[in-house]
Amino acid sequence: MSWQRYELIFRLGSPMHIGWRKSGNLQQTRGYVPGKNLWAALTARLTRGTGQGANGRAYVEMGEWVTKHFRFPYLYPALQENGAYRPHYPWEEDFDYLFADSYTSTALNYTTQSAEDAMLHETEFIAPHTRTGQPVYLAGALFARTALPPQVAGWQSALERLQFGADRGYGWGRVQLLRCQETERIEGDTVTVAVNETITAHLMAESATGVTGPIEPLIGWERNNRPGANTRWQLSQTASICYVPGSTVAQEQRFLIGDYGLLQAES
Repeated sequence: MSWQRYELIFRLGSPMHIGWRKSGNLQQTRGYVPGKNLWAALTARLTRGTGQGANGRAYVEMGEWVTKHFRFPYLYPALQENGAYRPHYPWEEDFDYLFADSYTSTALNYTTQSAEDAMLHETEFIAPHTRTGQPVYLAGALFARTALPPQVAGWQSALERLQFGADRGYGWGRVQLLRCQETERIEGDTVTVAVNETITAHLMAESATGVTGPIEPLIGWERNNRPGANTRWQLSQTASICYVPGSTVAQEQRFLIGDYGLLQAES
C-alpha cells in the first residue's frame, strides 16, 4: 500500500493544554500532540466543512474515513534554528523551562462574593512563546494514502483551521499551518528506530520486545456520538497499555504506525 509522507509545521498561536494527569490541584499537560488529537481535530474540521457539524453520526463516519486513509505521527514543540525547525522533546533537560507554563483559576461564590472553597486549580500548558521570547512551533508529519476518496479530499485546507487540546472555546490550542510539504512516497506505514534511539509515539507494549521505558494505560475522554446516548462524553471503552514516548530500543526495529499514530511491533 502506497503512502505519501507530508512534513507538517504549525505555529502555536495560543496556550495549548493536552490533557494528561492531575497532581494535587495541578492539571498537567502532555508535552506533545498525540496522533489521536490530530486525528480528532482533522475529523472535526472536515465534518464541519460538510455542513453537518450538529450531526453526531457524521463525525463517526468521517472519523472512520480519516482513520482508514491517514496515519498520524506525533507533533512536538519546535524552535526555528538556522532556517530549520528543530523539535524539542519532554525528556530533554530544558524542556519544561522553555515551553511549559501554567494558569491558576478558581470558581466564585457570588453569594459570599468570594472564591469557592476547595475550587482553586491550576492548568499547565505549552506556551506560544518560550521563556526566552522565541515563537513556538509544532513539528511532525502525516501519512496520506496516495489515492484518496472525495470524502476527505479537502484535508489540506482543513489543516489551516485546526485547534488542539482543551479549552478551545476560550481560544486555546490555536495553530497556524506554515508547511504541509510532500516528502518521500513509501510502501507501507512503518517507521524505523535505530539502536538506543527513542520512540516518539506510544508503542503497544504487548507486541514489543527490547524496549526500555515507563508504561502507561492510554485512556481519555471521548465524545459519545451513539444515538440516544445519555452523556456527551465518556471514558475510552478500552485502555491501550503502551510504552511512553521517550522509551529507548535496544536494537534497530521497525514499527507499524497504527490508528491514531500508535506504534506496533511488526509481526
